[in-house]
Amino acid sequence: MKKISLLFITIFISACAIDATKKENLEETKLISSISGKYDGIELKNSYQWLGIPYAEPPQGSLRWKAPRALTKQKEKVKALKFSDACPQVPSISLDRGGNGEYTGSEDCLYLNIFTPKKISSDKKLPVMFWIHGGGNTSGEAASYDFSKLASAHDLVIVSINYRLGFLGWFYHPAFAATSNNLEDKSGNFGTLDQIMALKWVKQNIEDFGGDKNNVTVFGESAGGHNVFALLSSPLAKGLFHKAISQSGATNTFDLNEASNFFDNKESSLLTSSKEVVSKLLVSSKISKDLFEANIAQDSMNEFKLFEQMQGLDLGQIFKVYKAIEKSKQVGKKMIPRVLSDGHVIPNRGMQFSRKSFYNDVPVIFGTNRDETKLFAAMESDYSTSIFNRLIVIRNQEMYDLTAEYASNNWKISAVDNPARDMVASGKKDVFAYRFDWDEQGKLLWMDFSKIFGAAHAMEIPFVTGTMKLLGIERFMFNDENLPDAIRLSIAMQSYWAEFAYTGDPGKGRDNNLPKWNTWSSSGEKFLILDSQNDQGIVMSDFELKRIDEFKRLYADSRIKKDKIKCKFLNNLVQNAYEKDAISFYNDKCLQGE
Repeated sequence: MKKISLLFITIFISACAIDATKKENLEETKLISSISGKYDGIELKNSYQWLGIPYAEPPQGSLRWKAPRALTKQKEKVKALKFSDACPQVPSISLDRGGNGEYTGSEDCLYLNIFTPKKISSDKKLPVMFWIHGGGNTSGEAASYDFSKLASAHDLVIVSINYRLGFLGWFYHPAFAATSNNLEDKSGNFGTLDQIMALKWVKQNIEDFGGDKNNVTVFGESAGGHNVFALLSSPLAKGLFHKAISQSGATNTFDLNEASNFFDNKESSLLTSSKEVVSKLLVSSKISKDLFEANIAQDSMNEFKLFEQMQGLDLGQIFKVYKAIEKSKQVGKKMIPRVLSDGHVIPNRGMQFSRKSFYNDVPVIFGTNRDETKLFAAMESDYSTSIFNRLIVIRNQEMYDLTAEYASNNWKISAVDNPARDMVASGKKDVFAYRFDWDEQGKLLWMDFSKIFGAAHAMEIPFVTGTMKLLGIERFMFNDENLPDAIRLSIAMQSYWAEFAYTGDPGKGRDNNLPKWNTWSSSGEKFLILDSQNDQGIVMSDFELKRIDEFKRLYADSRIKKDKIKCKFLNNLVQNAYEKDAISFYNDKCLQGE
């Protein structure tokens, strides 16, 4: 993706309208103590909030690229009055606090926040919801999400966390791994381990905030939804949560070889592998004179010495190396490896969801938005143009819609239909699925946002939080005509999410007054459509998607005139496919004769 697209996506996904709360936190001074008196928080109009509570030792210096360490015993009362720094990431318009040139944020970032209603006690313990933010696992922060309304409306204790991102969160190098006998240190899955450490903190401490340690629901959107799948797959997370919601998640992983091996022009190799990056760092640090020498040096150096040198580097220098890779004209994959199939934190087989192959058998909700990929296509596609990252022109609406239709369906197959199908086929009963369809945005100039974005990625978040705010974009999402009905849908979604947190079954919502949300059935209804009363409303659907059927439908679609364009579509879709029949179909139709 071009830089302009990445910037917009970072802004859009990782900063979901908590401006009013940030202002209130600065203005309000009334303090509230936790039940034990160990933590001072803030009393606001509708909630109590404890912000910036540490849950692990700062992962910096000798703890960079190591598993999180438990906090030393707390001696003094914690003043939890403001959000912590974000974890280090590329600066953006939405996230510039603590900026340091090449990056923003701080390695001292493992903190969490707690939102509760204004009626907590040690006698009646409330369900806990544990939020994992999105942002591609390379950006974002917990401070971007305001859960005070959801917490107060349904008597929930809601925890949001920061966790290490990008190359600090997921980084496997054989030499680094060799310096420790700790399998967690060896795994490279530090961001995942941060989340597990935060869940352990919740288990040990959440009763101090009126929460029930035996009723914890993990939920997250985008990368957060991906991380929910990782937690479902991890044996180390067993017993730390009791329900799970993945909103627009993913199930892909990287293996240790592709995460670490030198780039070799093969399809599986990465320009951002750990050995490639370390060689560039050895050169930029003037330890080696060129990449050839650096490649030899890092394979021959003492592991402890190499690791110590890399831990001692200025973080800005490391960000510069990644930026140079991103800007280089060298052909190859430039994504940073994230969520690694290391065999300890995440199984070697990756994320698979038959009853015999996942570790945390809890009630689940999986969902996507109908037009997921329109958010990305609006910024960069063959059929749209973005001007100054503000004005969007759709040049061919039919092809724009077609691209989004197939790509969004492909996302749903990976994030909803396949895992739900696998779980139900293996005998699991408590599998719920949804599709968010709300698409009634307003207009600005020639831009009809209902057609540009529709039910795009991240659009469900303000409905779940109940804030009806999304980084100022709510000005174009909501208007006097559609807001009342949108609020009704938001109230319903909060009610479903809360009922699931209470019971493991969203049912008819907390007040038992909504359409029944049934489980995924192999022979009947599959998922709940979430839409406003102005459109189809809230209804169950029996329609399911299979990758091979979508590939065949695309190739036979008469609206796409040229086989070359069909194969271009299929080439994008097959990247996320593991089904042999779908891959074979693509190879037969598009790779013959090459």
